[in-house]
Amino acid sequence: MKKAATFLLCILLIAIVFSPSIVDTAQAESVVYLGGMPIGIGLAEEGLIVTGFVDVITDEGAICPARDTEILTGDLLVAVEGIRIGEVSDFATILQKSVGEVTLTMKRGEDELDFVLTPVTDILTGLKKVGLTMKNGINGVGTLTFILPGSMRYGALGHGIVDADTGKLFIADSGSIYKCQIDGVKRPEPGKAGELVGRFVDRDHPIGEISRCNAYGVYGVMEKGVFPDLQMLPIASRGEVKTGDALIYSTIRGDTPVAYKIQIVKTATQNKAEEKSMLIRITDKELLKETGGILQGMSGSPIVQNGKLVGAVTHVLVNESTLGYGLYIDWMLENAA
Repeated sequence: MKKAATFLLCILLIAIVFSPSIVDTAQAESVVYLGGMPIGIGLAEEGLIVTGFVDVITDEGAICPARDTEILTGDLLVAVEGIRIGEVSDFATILQKSVGEVTLTMKRGEDELDFVLTPVTDILTGLKKVGLTMKNGINGVGTLTFILPGSMRYGALGHGIVDADTGKLFIADSGSIYKCQIDGVKRPEPGKAGELVGRFVDRDHPIGEISRCNAYGVYGVMEKGVFPDLQMLPIASRGEVKTGDALIYSTIRGDTPVAYKIQIVKTATQNKAEEKSMLIRITDKELLKETGGILQGMSGSPIVQNGKLVGAVTHVLVNESTLGYGLYIDWMLENAA
């Protein structure tokens, strides 16, 4: 979520390959610290996201040097001529000083790729350009699911983040998380999900780093002592999850999570990581009164059944906000390892 860009944390897809290590991880991590607290998420903080291509008007006509390369929308520009950049102004400054070809270093997932192209001069401004439109990174508000004791590794969201400008799943291995405050809610409307209205408390002081952002959420290491009085809870593997009563822990005001009643309506048999592990329904009268159901920004809210952490809220049904989906905690634990 940035002026830079914003994103609505609520819905996504994709699967990863099953490995026996998933079961091993679930067995090894028998207890976790329970989440439910809102967090601010900052991605692509050291680079510029490519959002599109544009022609440059030159003496020789309309030209887009970048379009002739294999640069893709969603790539992250991290360096020009080996010089690291963080702002659009950094890129423009380096480009104006260049002579002839320049090398742009793009990050795509976990890979860094170099692209060589020749800037052209815009006859309207006199500036050198390569025909890319870019923006600073992505910011958003989501919910922390768990923290692993000892290592302080955490998991949040439980689903991927789609960049609103490129329409692509954003894959990253760096970023930061921040303390967050929820100031209010936007209730759902016909055909439109509601959302939590949140803000970063202190953008200058992150509380942890992001080492993985993929189709199953955001993961990394958190500083110790950020959240006092954490509740320790055992976990349940996917085979233990049953239909029936359960709780979600979520924050719809301030920064303190509250337990709300839900029903697990249906569970899926999954032998590999997949989305939509379980169908849930909000039954808590107070939560329904306040929010009308599941809101964007509640993604990652831990699901607890029989005193054990079983998963996280990940989706809301746009046309029926009392219904949504959750992800088994098994799949999140592997990503946090």
